[in-house]
Amino acid sequence: MSERDSESSSSITTLDDTNVKEVRSVESLDPLSASLDVQPSSGSPSSILTIKTSSSTTLDEYSHSCPQLSTARLLAAHIGAALALFLATTDATIVSTSLPTIASELNITRNEYSWVGIAYMLTQTAFQPLYGRISDLVGRKWVLYSSMFIFSLGSLLCGAAQSITMLLAARAIAGVGAGGIVSSVWVLTAEIVQVQNRAKWSQALSVTWSCSAIAGPLLGGIFSDNHDSGLSWRYGFYLNLPVSLVAFAVLFASLRHVQLGKSSNTSWRSFLRTFDFGGLCLFMVGSSFIVIGFSLASQNGWTSPFTLLLICLGFLILVGGGVYETRTKRDCLFPAATFSDLRTIIVMTITFFHNVTFNAGTFYLALFYQAANGSTPLEAGFKLLPYSLGSSLASMPAAWFMNYWQRRTNSTRGPHLVVTAGLLISTLGFGLLNLLDERSTISAELFPLVCGIGLGMLFHAPYQVFTRSLKQRDLAAGTSAFFLVRFTGATVGLAVAGAIFDARTYTRIPPQLLTNGGSSIDFTRLGALQPLELKVKVLHILATSIQMIWTVCAPCLGLSFLISLALLRQPANVRETSSDEEKTSKSELA
Repeated sequence: MSERDSESSSSITTLDDTNVKEVRSVESLDPLSASLDVQPSSGSPSSILTIKTSSSTTLDEYSHSCPQLSTARLLAAHIGAALALFLATTDATIVSTSLPTIASELNITRNEYSWVGIAYMLTQTAFQPLYGRISDLVGRKWVLYSSMFIFSLGSLLCGAAQSITMLLAARAIAGVGAGGIVSSVWVLTAEIVQVQNRAKWSQALSVTWSCSAIAGPLLGGIFSDNHDSGLSWRYGFYLNLPVSLVAFAVLFASLRHVQLGKSSNTSWRSFLRTFDFGGLCLFMVGSSFIVIGFSLASQNGWTSPFTLLLICLGFLILVGGGVYETRTKRDCLFPAATFSDLRTIIVMTITFFHNVTFNAGTFYLALFYQAANGSTPLEAGFKLLPYSLGSSLASMPAAWFMNYWQRRTNSTRGPHLVVTAGLLISTLGFGLLNLLDERSTISAELFPLVCGIGLGMLFHAPYQVFTRSLKQRDLAAGTSAFFLVRFTGATVGLAVAGAIFDARTYTRIPPQLLTNGGSSIDFTRLGALQPLELKVKVLHILATSIQMIWTVCAPCLGLSFLISLALLRQPANVRETSSDEEKTSKSELA
């Protein structure tokens, strides 16, 4: 048996049949909570929950049993964890409504505008696979506490930034901490809760994740729209400090003297020997080249040799990374099925385009409301509610439908149907966004609601399809790969949307509206532009420039919809693994 297969096989654990249904309900609520995976067995009646991380570590490999905590301490621990998770996920979108204000104050150039969001997500993505393995070595609590400190430091530097360079560096630091928070919170809270109670406790964290999509744009708008009270966009970052301190105090007090042991069979030596550093570097370098290429396209030209070199080289590196993943002897980031199974390829493609369009919509709808529709930052935050609230709420009935369909038909066809329906609705929604202009009123909020409902249906269902396409021993690596693609799609989406906006805007906008040597727009002057004919012209330019982003997003979703039809032809019967099949699987690993 190879070293990689040996470690992968350690992630196969069983749970008694009485708890299968309850824990599976967690999987349907949120893709992160879906990393808690179970498998029924006809063997021992003991209940063991497999905790999936990027390191394939399972709960039974730890030297401690589940601690017996009072309900009050469990509640306090989950409140602290929810606060930390809320901060990390909200910070990804809090700049969406405050970016025009930040751009005007710091004289952000057109190439730097999207990077305020990209820098945060890029480092969050890059460090994601490391956290599971490091927490095996030093413990979950210390990874979470360290991540909260790094996140707070990055937030402090963001608030104090006096230049765009300092802001981007601070956002990158905050992203490193946010990745650790997101990765650690789910596993740590699962470790302190008894198996039979994990579903109801995890639901609270799922609600927190959904609320952050709503709160981010609103908070950004509040702090950017209250100059008379002395507040500014900087306080949106400063607010993270006291909340992080409260979250840390609550977590530290509730988990004091609680032994959450380290993995009993992991060492720094084995980590350095088996972790796929090469695959991670290839994936991130390739993705970064693509992001940088699109970001510089409007400045250097779409046909510029430098632009084409970066984008083409990025794709070639990603292809090379895929070849490397199929041949490496280390714990690869992507399981072999990712490149050979039709369903996993389809789901990865859908996940990538879903996050491209969702992030492009979040950031550039906020800009549309302020720049073209004449809204203040706070008004833009409220106008984004149909989009963000629709996407958050739509994920819940989608999860209920998938559970209902599986119980009624004993089939996994439910996630396939949800994926196809979500793509169809979101394609229609982004198509309708092309009808928006600077004069739009009710439709400017109704059409984004259609987009949000469709995109919300795609938050969980693709992961359900993806994990059922993998063998049990590949679930850990597959989950890591899924979230790498998801975060990368969000990062690339911002870069592509920024490149489209810049290319359409800066060649048409009047020079007197440009600042910083013609490399940035003073969005604060739009409302007071005179004469009226000039104002109408500028607003129309901005509206049609953002409209081109929807023109690109809609076909991407439409293509994904056509591809998703192939999922409906795939086998979808529920097949429980018997004890004989489990023995056969283990003998194959040997």
